[in-house]
Amino acid sequence: MASGKEESRAANGGDRTNGAPAQTKRATYVEVSSSIEDEIRSGVYPPGSRLPPQRQLATELGINVSTVSRAYKELQLRGLVIGSKRRGSLVTGGAMPSVEPARVSNGGAIDLTVNRPATGEFLTCLARTLADLPRDPRYPSLQEYQPPQGPLWARAAGAKWMTAPGFAPSPDHVVVTSGAQHGLYAVLNSLIGTDGIILADQLTYYGLKALAPVFQFEIVGVPSDSDGLLPDEVDRICRRTQVKAIFTVPNLQNPTVTTMSLGRRMALVDVARRHNVVIIEDDVYGPLVSQRLPTLASLCPELTFHIAATSKILAPGLRLGYLLSPPESSALCAEAVRTTAWMPAPMSMLIATIWIEDGTARHIMDAQLAEIRARRDLARELLPQEYLESDAACMFVWLKLPPPWRADDFAANAKARGVIVMPSSAFAVDRSEIEHGVRINLACASSRDQLVSALRLLAGTLKDRPRALFGTI
Repeated sequence: MASGKEESRAANGGDRTNGAPAQTKRATYVEVSSSIEDEIRSGVYPPGSRLPPQRQLATELGINVSTVSRAYKELQLRGLVIGSKRRGSLVTGGAMPSVEPARVSNGGAIDLTVNRPATGEFLTCLARTLADLPRDPRYPSLQEYQPPQGPLWARAAGAKWMTAPGFAPSPDHVVVTSGAQHGLYAVLNSLIGTDGIILADQLTYYGLKALAPVFQFEIVGVPSDSDGLLPDEVDRICRRTQVKAIFTVPNLQNPTVTTMSLGRRMALVDVARRHNVVIIEDDVYGPLVSQRLPTLASLCPELTFHIAATSKILAPGLRLGYLLSPPESSALCAEAVRTTAWMPAPMSMLIATIWIEDGTARHIMDAQLAEIRARRDLARELLPQEYLESDAACMFVWLKLPPPWRADDFAANAKARGVIVMPSSAFAVDRSEIEHGVRINLACASSRDQLVSALRLLAGTLKDRPRALFGTI
């Protein structure tokens, strides 16, 4: 690393010389990770770049390699770095938004940008489960290393969590991951070495966008309608270029709340089979849907990677994902888990397994759904329904913006009034013309009263005209 970076670290108290402690009492690995985080956020290490090899950095700083290893692990936990056996430590740039409790204080804004459950039922159930945990026969295994794909009992629970009408996955092909994003990483890792692009909705999940610079692939946006991706457009692109995969969120698509119709699912599968293109089915919201349609994985098991998770439905604190892959790809996905996290967290695996087995997960989900329905009703009451896309099972709504509003301008004006929402530009995969709208996370507000205040501010912004918030003369 350049001497300027070393001096920055020394100034931040991240080094020790002659056995003297640094100026702060924080552990050295924390100082090193914080200093590197500052460099990532300032652009010294842009997304897709590699951090120095651990041994090289340890030599530069005069510290142990194990200290640097802990620092890099800390950066992975913060979502700033992804470890790759073949490529080293790759910078994601912190593309995933930080999660802060929604609140208003000292003139601050209400943040409605994070998908999180709307009740505290998770904590109530967790306290009870932790007290009973030592009585579970699997409890002693928590101190041991686990297979990278997860133990059989965790994979069986994952298969049960994924179950839908006509869809009963085999635990043999399930890989347990540290969340849906980790599962998506494992899928993309298994596709390395093939040519082509990834197709997705023109407005898509920003976690896919965050991984594009890491794996250096291009995302091409596909137009969609109220039934989902347009299969004719997918077919047209597949005919003229090499497509690596089709990424889709078939249930409660993020951010537009679209649920893909059965006919559209079957048509998309037909296109994928004709061109032998992989489908990545991100179905994290599927369990919330009461009348579920067949999954793409059940319609096309030989080409589909199916991703499910607990954090969106139960709580972010239970960071666990389940990945069902075509049989020949399971080993590669498990290898991706091993090289990035070594194994899923045993404590999370056991808690999630117990809850899926005894019905606690269903109980928490029902509590979340009841609150989501109440908050969705508030949104329908306070925001103009002709511009609103919502679902009784979805924790966010999509507000389409009438002219002359542009999404970024509306988000800026709303923030000036005291509410933070995500504009469509945050989800855009390329520079194609996109719908102007904002995603509003209803469950992010700390209470219904706070949500009402935020929605009224948004409704007032919508009735106003775009205003310049700053400028030059």
